[in-house]
Amino acid sequence: MGVIALLIAVWLSRGLAARDARMAQRLLGPGESSRLAARVEELIASRASVVEAIDAERRRIERDLHDGVQQQLVALALLLARAKRSAGLVPHEVPPTDGSSSSGLVSILDQAHENALQALTELRDVAWRVYPAILDDRGLDAALSALAARSAVPVRIDYQLPHRLPRTVEPVAYFAVSEAVTNAAKHSASDIIGVKIRSLEGRAVITVTDNGVGGADPSGAGLSGLARRVAAVEGNMRVTSPQAGRP
Repeated sequence: MGVIALLIAVWLSRGLAARDARMAQRLLGPGESSRLAARVEELIASRASVVEAIDAERRRIERDLHDGVQQQLVALALLLARAKRSAGLVPHEVPPTDGSSSSGLVSILDQAHENALQALTELRDVAWRVYPAILDDRGLDAALSALAARSAVPVRIDYQLPHRLPRTVEPVAYFAVSEAVTNAAKHSASDIIGVKIRSLEGRAVITVTDNGVGGADPSGAGLSGLARRVAAVEGNMRVTSPQAGRP
């Protein structure tokens, strides 16, 4: 049985501001310049990583739209053009007089209707992946429950936070879990995924586990990009995924 676990620590309250103020006071002692310089370097690197992650996400969305919704809409346009010809609505074209145009038109319209529904479904999926509206409306707990309902592999949610995360942190927490669940469902061959969110010493700790084959690569594009997003909100991430799983 393999296991993949992600631990993401993010600030639960505005206590971070007070903590930073105390840290700044401590920085006024010996070695102030070197510590400040190191912190600035960290922030610059984190900022660049976030920009890279955003660009990568934009490219992924473009591919999804091009390969999915756009192709469906092109097919829909072609079907509607065929329907117009079948119905005799195209100038200088005479529709068949043997009755086949009527049955053919119904078949074409059925296909067009199916294509329209498929395009709508794919567009909704893309919009959900970009940013689920339920996250703003009802919070992380509800958004994760909806994520679990859409997963191909059963997902158990254990949510124990006393209140909502800050607005800047909540999307990062959601997409971290979403990416972890998606990876587990696609690559781990697991039959159950667990998500636990709890509060520990003023921080939110999120653990995602599965009973799959293991072998996840923390340096891969998906997980490394996820780690950068978490770091951008003063969080940290740890991945444990033995190649052969656990006995």
